[in-house]
Amino acid sequence: MTILNDIVKNTKAKLVEKKAAVSLDEIKLQLSRLDLPKGKFKASLAGKAEAVIAEIKKASPSAGIISENFDPIQKAQEYEAFGAAALSILTEEDFFLGSNQYLEDVKAITSLPILRKDFMVDEYQIYEAKLIGADCILLIASILSDIEITDFVALADLIEVIIRKKQHFNNALIGVNNRNLKTFEVDINNSVNLKNSFSGDNIFIAESGIKNKDDLSYLKERGISVFLIGESLMRGSF
Repeated sequence: MTILNDIVKNTKAKLVEKKAAVSLDEIKLQLSRLDLPKGKFKASLAGKAEAVIAEIKKASPSAGIISENFDPIQKAQEYEAFGAAALSILTEEDFFLGSNQYLEDVKAITSLPILRKDFMVDEYQIYEAKLIGADCILLIASILSDIEITDFVALADLIEVIIRKKQHFNNALIGVNNRNLKTFEVDINNSVNLKNSFSGDNIFIAESGIKNKDDLSYLKERGISVFLIGESLMRGSF
C-alpha cells in the first residue's frame, strides 16, 4: 500500500466523524446565510508572464517537518510582499500537519485568493472548502473515478477547480504534479511533457519540485508560466 492510499483511507475515515459532527445540509445552510462570492483564483493567474502560487505547509510525508516555527499568517504576509499571485494552504491534518484553521486565519488577513490543498474525495469537502474561505480546490485524478471528477467539476459554480488530469474541462485549471504521489520521486519534465501534449486553453500549472530560479526559467522557456511552489519557499531556499 502506498502513502497516497494511506492518506485517502485516513481522509475517508475522518470524513465519517466530520459528517456526524456537522452534516452537509448544515454546511450548505451556513453557506446560504453567508452568500459568499465566487473566488478570483483563476483571474489572479490569467494572462501573466509569470505567476506564482506560493504554498504554506508545515510538513509532508517526503520531507518531514519543513518549518519548525510554523506561522501561516506571517508566511502569507511574506508571500504577498514577495509578489505571489495566489496562495496554497495545506489543510490535511495527519500527514501534512495542516488545518482548516490555518486557511481561515490567513483568509482574514490577505486579499490573495487561496487554494485549499487537500485530498478531495467527497462533495462534503468542496462545500467545506468554500465555507472556510477557499477560492479554489485541487482534484487529484488518480484517487477519483471519472464520474466523481465530472461531478466535482460541475460544482465549479461554487468554487474553482485545479485538476490533475489531461482531460478537457472548460472551467478547470490544469495542474501537473512533478512529484509522483506513489513513489514521491520528482521530475519537472512531467510538466513539460504534458504541456507539449495538451491542446486546451485552460491555465496550465506546474506543481512541485521547483527548487530555484533555474527551474523556473527552464519551465518558462518551454511555455509554462504558472507555478505552484512550496517547500523551497517555505525553507527560504528559492
